[in-house]
Amino acid sequence: MLQAVSVTAAGVLPAFLVGAMAVQMRAELGVGPAGIGLAAATLFTVAGLLARPLGLVVQRLGARRGLTISALLAAVSLVGAATAWSYAVLLVALVVGGVANAMAQPAANLSISRAIGPGRLGLAFGIKQSSIPAASLLGGLAVPGVALVLGWRWAFAIGAVAVFAVAVWTALVHTRAGASATDGNEVADRGTPRSGLAVLTIGAGLAAAGATSLGVFLVDSAVQSGLAPGAAGVLFASSALLGLLVRIALGAFVDRQPGRSPHLLIANLLTGGAVGYLLLGLGTPTLFMLGALLGYGAGWTWPGVLHFAIVRDNRLAAASATGFLQTGLSLGAAAGPLLFGVLVEMTSYRTAWWATAAMALVAAATIRAGRRIVRRSRGMPVARLLRIRR
Repeated sequence: MLQAVSVTAAGVLPAFLVGAMAVQMRAELGVGPAGIGLAAATLFTVAGLLARPLGLVVQRLGARRGLTISALLAAVSLVGAATAWSYAVLLVALVVGGVANAMAQPAANLSISRAIGPGRLGLAFGIKQSSIPAASLLGGLAVPGVALVLGWRWAFAIGAVAVFAVAVWTALVHTRAGASATDGNEVADRGTPRSGLAVLTIGAGLAAAGATSLGVFLVDSAVQSGLAPGAAGVLFASSALLGLLVRIALGAFVDRQPGRSPHLLIANLLTGGAVGYLLLGLGTPTLFMLGALLGYGAGWTWPGVLHFAIVRDNRLAAASATGFLQTGLSLGAAAGPLLFGVLVEMTSYRTAWWATAAMALVAAATIRAGRRIVRRSRGMPVARLLRIRR
């Protein structure tokens, strides 16, 4: 679990460090909000394009090699960002980070699927997906702790050293699969129908577009709303910590409630996140802080539940199935910050946050539609009315 969490966090750390360091990097590299959005979008675009093929590669290579290669690539990306003398060099570094991210998710999912029994799979993915807000937490803490003291380049450099240590750890220490996850008594995979997986992937992509914009632009938007840069970094870290804890709690919840639909839970979380985005758009410091906490605590706590839902039904092909899902997640995460940054430059942060709220509601509706397709393919009722008639 620690290896899966560490490598997954390393895969997204370059993007979220760019978001956290946005105020300092904009001044030195001469870029605006759209440029910061494009930088983050570069990583996630590459990850989205390569997630499916690299998921198949990881399925063949195995989790250990996938984790190690991903961590090494993430360390190279962070070194490139730390030494970037121009915006173009920064983009190249984030391309490398995108390749790392494309391998990180399927490798970590395969590792968990092979090592964790079905009774704790939800908690496992809640912990694993907590690595995303953990990366945001590190980025937020790096603002007052490193960027405002030593400079933004040192934040990337320190991150590179830590991630390289993770790569060495995964290469030298390998945990064998647990018996509870691999014995012959495990129920055969139900599989997820291709059409249902496609619709769920679209919904996840829309949701990721808004959530990633939150991670990339929260600090800069907070400063624009009246918070000091240091306070904005602390808010970023606090919101990420809340999101981390909620993700773990949701993982434990779905294990204890196996009869409940994880897809409906995801849709409800996205609806709560939409309220948080609306509060961010109001612009006052108090409402902005409430919106940040709600945005992270609800609007960005669903990925662990979604990965759990997919892997639960595809245990034997976890890397390839979640590689398909990761394509939508990464492309959404790429398009979101890019379009958000452009919208900010054309209008305002208020308009951008409210557009994000609308997109979260559309994502919730799409997830519900995907659930109906999956249930229909299995001959299950899709509404309470149908259950009563039967």
